[in-house]
Amino acid sequence: MKGWYGIALMFLVACSTPSERAIEHALYEGALPYQAGNYTDAAEFYATASFDPRVAHNLGNTLYRETLLDSAIRAYSTAIERSSNAQVQAHAYHNLGNAWIRIAQRSDTLSRATSERSDGIRIEGDHIQQKVRQVVVRDSLRILHGELEHVIDSALRQGASAYKNALRHDPKAEDTRHNLAFAQKWIASRVKATEEEQKEKDQQNKDKGLSEKAKKLLAQADELVDQYKFPEALKVLQDGLRSDPTLQQRQDYMNKLDVVTRAMKAQ
Repeated sequence: MKGWYGIALMFLVACSTPSERAIEHALYEGALPYQAGNYTDAAEFYATASFDPRVAHNLGNTLYRETLLDSAIRAYSTAIERSSNAQVQAHAYHNLGNAWIRIAQRSDTLSRATSERSDGIRIEGDHIQQKVRQVVVRDSLRILHGELEHVIDSALRQGASAYKNALRHDPKAEDTRHNLAFAQKWIASRVKATEEEQKEKDQQNKDKGLSEKAKKLLAQADELVDQYKFPEALKVLQDGLRSDPTLQQRQDYMNKLDVVTRAMKAQ
């Protein structure tokens, strides 16, 4: 995590206003328990002056360490909104990206576990009540799995966007560039996984086979996805769909590309 512990304490010694003294106190007193690993106490000190962008950023780091990721994201966002300092914003955006990626990682772990559990449920037994319970549990797990998958996609987009903003404020930050590449690669792999899942479904229904033209367009789109050129990949498929209806079978793939493209345009 990128922190600002002790930054500006020297010139804050002579502070005269209550707000300035509160900031000085929070920065100094919060740093001590943070460095000792006592994040609960550190958060209490930082919360007293979280109106200051540096303190808000340190509060975000503390909450991140406690795995209170939603609260950490709010703290980083406050630091970004209230600071005009490029370095403070670069650090806050970097750590904001880290928080979103961690949400994606935790959701991915839960999604995999949920999928395995739902796949392991068998509708069996002699009693109708037992079968009903099994169906309800299985369907509930499948719904949860779908929701978690949505969280993963959303968190990855938010994380990649935050890293890009961090680089705009600090283009030389190689650790941020590395994290952005990681997020982009993960996004691309999920888009391609959707395409592979669709291909498996299509193999089960040979009456709805893709035309040779459609296969070539999909190969072209896959190459663009490998280059993180999601809008271009989407355009190839959308244009192809107008002349080749068999591409309709790849609608899930196009929907995922559309979500990623919209997120990129919103940045």
